[in-house]
Amino acid sequence: MRLIKKQDIISFLKKKGYNFTVVGDIQGSVQGFSSASNYIEGTITWVKTLKDKEDILEKISVCVVEEGVEISAETVIFTRDSKTIFFEILNHFFLKERSPQISKDSIVKTDKIGKNCFIGHFCFIGEEVVIGENVTIKNNVIIESPAIIGDNCCISSGVVIGGEGFGYFMDNKGRYQHVPHFGGVQIGKNVEIGSNTCIDRGTIDNTVIGDNVKIDNLCHIAHNVNIGENSLVIALSMLGGSSRVGQNVYIAPGGFIKNKVILGEHSLVGMGAVVIDNVEKNKVVVGVPARILRENM
Repeated sequence: MRLIKKQDIISFLKKKGYNFTVVGDIQGSVQGFSSASNYIEGTITWVKTLKDKEDILEKISVCVVEEGVEISAETVIFTRDSKTIFFEILNHFFLKERSPQISKDSIVKTDKIGKNCFIGHFCFIGEEVVIGENVTIKNNVIIESPAIIGDNCCISSGVVIGGEGFGYFMDNKGRYQHVPHFGGVQIGKNVEIGSNTCIDRGTIDNTVIGDNVKIDNLCHIAHNVNIGENSLVIALSMLGGSSRVGQNVYIAPGGFIKNKVILGEHSLVGMGAVVIDNVEKNKVVVGVPARILRENM
């Protein structure tokens, strides 16, 4: 990793408008980053609480620290938002951005692709797909229905967007018949979708994922689902068909949401909960079946 001057880090944080205080030597450089529990001498690290880190504190070159935590290091950056600042530094100085490209072994039928997009290996992108600017689509991704992908989205490897949902009706002979799907998938800006997640197309209307939604690995988003902006859906969760998720909702790992259920804004679904009834806004629900535990503060 390249050397980064401490003064460049401080100048960057000032330019971003963060509130922080620097104590110690602001001369010199850091070479890379490391975690506090596996600290590498000469790097920048982050400590939110001390816990069992006392044995390595004297060796730290630059440390981003939560206000109120006493620590000894060459250079300490105290702030009320230490995690955000630390990862802003890493993103700005150390993140290697992908160069815009479309891999030759992918099949891309659409020509509606914005600037600075990256499409990895062995993807299939249908002709009715519209892709915004600065979108990263990693390897083995399939987008086959009509779909809109907003600016600055990241779609991880193995994701399938726009497959037909599991919809059937019984005919007059007692046989199940598949419901044809004519809708698509609409994904907002700054959305991240984890590996091997499936998002089904809508039957008539679109399945909708709002701006700044983050979906973890191995999730299933069924047809006609609507997820409000700034919500989080964590690994192994399942959202049943036509369910509605409000803004700023958190669905913990393994949360199951029954079809057509509505989760109010700022609600929280606990780990492994099975939600079979609507959840009012600002509520925390847990258990099987899910019950209200408390207000979401």
